Amino acid sequence: MEKIGLLIDSTTLTRDTLLQVPFVKVASLNVSIDDVDYRELDITTSQMIEHLHSAKKMLTSQPSPGEFLKLYEQFHQEGYTHVVVITLSDKISGTYQSAQIASTMMDFPLTLKVFAPQVASFGVANVIPLIQKMISDGASFDEVVLRSDRLYSDSCVMFTLSDLMHLFRGGRLNRIQALLGTVLRIKPIIEMVEGKLALTRKERTNQACYEYFMDKVETYAKKYSRLYIDIIQLNKPEWAEKLKEAIESKYPTAVIHMTSYVSPVFFVHLGDQGFGLSISAE
Repeated sequence: MEKIGLLIDSTTLTRDTLLQVPFVKVASLNVSIDDVDYRELDITTSQMIEHLHSAKKMLTSQPSPGEFLKLYEQFHQEGYTHVVVITLSDKISGTYQSAQIASTMMDFPLTLKVFAPQVASFGVANVIPLIQKMISDGASFDEVVLRSDRLYSDSCVMFTLSDLMHLFRGGRLNRIQALLGTVLRIKPIIEMVEGKLALTRKERTNQACYEYFMDKVETYAKKYSRLYIDIIQLNKPEWAEKLKEAIESKYPTAVIHMTSYVSPVFFVHLGDQGFGLSISAE
């Protein structure tokens, strides 16, 4: 009989509820702050916000293959026969590669499926509750893998930030793009395109960003019958609420979650001012 586990990485922990089932384990990414190394799971939100505004140098790195192997061993020892592994995009992190390398090092029986959706953080988290429910309801491993692949195949992540310099320092934007957005007070829209963070639009106001996000929701609503939307806000609650109210009014069957947190790794790259959304659908 199959016993299915779920392994995610720490950048996906944007909701407390993701750890409320017994079959979930987490591989921690790492943050280096002024040459002091931390496991992402060991840094509190308040500590990270303080570092964000005071540290001179912040870097991030993926879990080692050894950490994944240790987690695989734990699953095996606990009687799991199958594990679904879901990491952030392999285009922005080596986490997926570490998970794959670890799978070749196993000397015990455990069936794995390792996913690297072309999204990250709250974009990955948006689908996890659906996968958890399938596992809890007794779905087969093949059924879980098939639906996971379908839900992530056309997922999107988009947001606007008040300060692009964090993306520059994290290596996600070049200096010219970051300075342009900061000096001209442009409201940039960042999207994940083919698994990478890209500056896709430059708007003048938060209202224009809001309208672009709503247009994207409409595009998905025309294509799919069921929408799963995670609205992210970092110290921009008024815009998140505006999105939520508009989506609820226009698309009453959409499943909406509100998120006001990203993990320390993404605080390094995004800062703590912005709003946006992620969409998955079927």
